[in-house]
Amino acid sequence: MNNQLKKRLEKRNTIVRWLLYYLLMSVAYVYMTTVRFEIPNPIFLIPIALCIAMREEPFNAALTGCVCGLMIDSAMGTLVGFHAIILMWCSVITSLLFMLVMRQRILNIILITFIVTLIQSGLDYLFSYAIWGYDSSGLIIAEFFIPAIIFTNISTIVFYFLIRAISRKFGIIREHFIEEKSDDIVRE
Repeated sequence: MNNQLKKRLEKRNTIVRWLLYYLLMSVAYVYMTTVRFEIPNPIFLIPIALCIAMREEPFNAALTGCVCGLMIDSAMGTLVGFHAIILMWCSVITSLLFMLVMRQRILNIILITFIVTLIQSGLDYLFSYAIWGYDSSGLIIAEFFIPAIIFTNISTIVFYFLIRAISRKFGIIREHFIEEKSDDIVRE
C-alpha cells in the first residue's frame, strides 16, 4: 500500500473514530440529563471513558477522562472539575495498565470500572453527605449509590463491545504480507 494513501486513510480513520467516541459520549450525557426512572440512573460516562482509555494512549485517555468528568459534573450538578480530575487520573492509570500490564479483556475493564465507580461514589458521598452530617446518609447509600454502582458496571459490558467495534473498524491500518516460498534457501 502506498505510504501517502495509508497516512491519509489513518488520518480519516482517526477523525471518524474520535467523532464516534464523542457522539457516544454526547448521547450518554443527554440520557443522563433527561431520562428519569424510579431507580438511580447509571453514570454511563465512566465506563465510556475507561473503555476508550483501555484502547488509546495516555494523553488521549486523559483528555477523554477530563471531558467525560466535566460532563458528569454538569449532569450531576457537582462542583466543576470534581469528577473531571478524578476521572482524568483514573483514565490515565487505566491506559497505562492496559499498555503495560493487563490484557484487553472484559473482566479486567469491569473490575477497573467497579473500582473507579467506587472511588467516585465514595468521594461524592464524603463531600456531599458525610462531611455535613446528614441523619439519613445511610439511606442515601442504600437507595442511590449502590444501585448506581451496580447499573454502571452492568452497562460496561455494552460499552466495551461498542467501543471495541469502533476501535477495530477505524483503528490503525495493518498491512499483511505473504511470504513466498523460495527454493534458493539453503538450510544446514
